[in-house]
Amino acid sequence: MGITRFAQNDLARISYEADGPDTASVVVMLHATLADRGSFGPLRDALADSMRVILPDARGHGASAALQGRAYDVSDMANDLYAVLEAEGLIRKPDGQLHIIGHGQGAIAALELTWRRPELVSSLTLIEPDAVSLIDGEDDVEAVIAREDARNANRAAAEAAYKGLADRALALYLDARWGEGWAERLTRPRAAAVRRNVLALSASLDALDRYRILPEEISQIVVPARVVAAATSPTTVRQIAQRLGTWLPRGRAVYVARLPGGAPFSAEGEAAINLIEEWVRERSMQA
Repeated sequence: MGITRFAQNDLARISYEADGPDTASVVVMLHATLADRGSFGPLRDALADSMRVILPDARGHGASAALQGRAYDVSDMANDLYAVLEAEGLIRKPDGQLHIIGHGQGAIAALELTWRRPELVSSLTLIEPDAVSLIDGEDDVEAVIAREDARNANRAAAEAAYKGLADRALALYLDARWGEGWAERLTRPRAAAVRRNVLALSASLDALDRYRILPEEISQIVVPARVVAAATSPTTVRQIAQRLGTWLPRGRAVYVARLPGGAPFSAEGEAAINLIEEWVRERSMQA
């Protein structure tokens, strides 16, 4: 385990963990909605022996500041990440190597920061990126139905969370993503973290729902990129991964058999761990 530190973005205090050699290349891992920095587990351990690993808790998750109301957007997510990088002295050293791995909403925050500050980033790994607006414009009937079903479920979950209906919010959001019975499959600490972080669900889902970035803007992101999804990922997530893999000039979508819901980087997600570790190490040597 690394050292817990804090960065300040205006009034929001962002908790993060730093581990690994101070002088090594840096990899930042941004977790998914309802997760926290501990969700990366084995992937963090695989890289921390030779790289400096930084793991923030997104606002409203883990030990970071709570989210108040719905006044929150993806720019705030990117700004929170920027505050962590600044606290670690990485903004003033743009010639260093900085590799960003994002999962779910973390992938969208990573995409936004890289679009705004591409000179800071050496490589980008987007795991199950989660912003339904990225597949707006799709005209395949089945794809459109899947997209609208996902959008409606997210909005209903956000509304339920806003009203304090935690169980209903979690069911609406996670049944579709992880399958029914997901609560019984989680470890006790992971289940506790999910329930603790449900207070952030409304603002986080609203932020992702409002996110807009154009294909021509994504085409300006010329850092090497991998977009990772699995056969077990929701249909819309696989569609988003395919689009981003096409739109990113130096990007490619890659697929693994399984990213288990609630514990994507557990032993069952070994294929994804190995793929991502190999990619990041390769980019670290080539950058």
